[in-house]
Amino acid sequence: MWKIPFQRQLDRVRAFLTPARPEPPTLQQVLPWLVPKVRPRFDYEALTLRTGRPGPVYRPLAGIFAVSLVVDAPEGELDVGPADLERWNADFDILMQKARTNLLARGGEERFTSLGPGRFRSDWQDNLDGSRVLLPGILRRLPLRGDPVAVLPNRDTLLVVGSEDPAGLEWALAGAMAFLNEDPRSLNGCPLRFRDYQWQPFQARAEHPVCPLLQRIGRRRLLEEYANQKALLDWRHGMAGKAITVAPFQVGPTPRGPERSFTMWSQEAGESWLPQVDLVRLSWVLHREPGQAWVPWARLQERLSHLLEPVGLFPERYRFKELPDPRMLESLLG
Repeated sequence: MWKIPFQRQLDRVRAFLTPARPEPPTLQQVLPWLVPKVRPRFDYEALTLRTGRPGPVYRPLAGIFAVSLVVDAPEGELDVGPADLERWNADFDILMQKARTNLLARGGEERFTSLGPGRFRSDWQDNLDGSRVLLPGILRRLPLRGDPVAVLPNRDTLLVVGSEDPAGLEWALAGAMAFLNEDPRSLNGCPLRFRDYQWQPFQARAEHPVCPLLQRIGRRRLLEEYANQKALLDWRHGMAGKAITVAPFQVGPTPRGPERSFTMWSQEAGESWLPQVDLVRLSWVLHREPGQAWVPWARLQERLSHLLEPVGLFPERYRFKELPDPRMLESLLG
């Protein structure tokens, strides 16, 4: 009796046990389900660091967020990557217009619940609530004092208040902080302001009542993002056998104030990638006790700009193209 070669038998068994992969969807199939998705920008950067491959195609939004395209179909959610755009021969920005139209079809300002004068919370809870910032028209129709200010504490919650409503701003930021403390799916809680037809980070003067809370939320975002970035970079450098010191981003009391962001830099550490902080603690400067020299980041950038260069990350880190000599370091203290 004729026998089937062992390898062919093995291939048949493997084919039987392995489910057939579906064909990639066509553009016409995904168009009805295409929607935009807003996430913290670091989420996309972390994915690339983790896998070493390009992640979903995205565009920055107000610096700290980013928007991508997803296929939000009943079978599940699919991020749109470079290979998808190439296969469809499609332009990201043109598809984004269709995605925003699809999102608007799911409802407008009537989907916000009023929680007090000038205080609104979304109630879609479809994992895309934060993406409604891409529909500023519906936010501007809400009765607000000033420009719309949006807070995205998690993917199912969008808080909207007015830029000229201090009590409302404090309510939104306090709510964001509560989400950050309790919800594992929280985003970053950093508020955005719609002004001059674009979203930008909400900023407050030092005397504004929400300034301390705004600074806490901002530092918390950087603390988490820089810590996760450092862990990924240390892992990648270790796998590649590279001796690079990724300096930590820290928050705590310093000689310049009760709570500031800082890092420490030492010439003995070799190549170092420094986070952007309020203060840099120098481990050694002429005529100074080790670790007692604190330099504002702005001064470091101003006087050593010819030696510093960005690494090309988000959040950004900087490295020295060549090490400053002791006299340069001493001049930073004057």
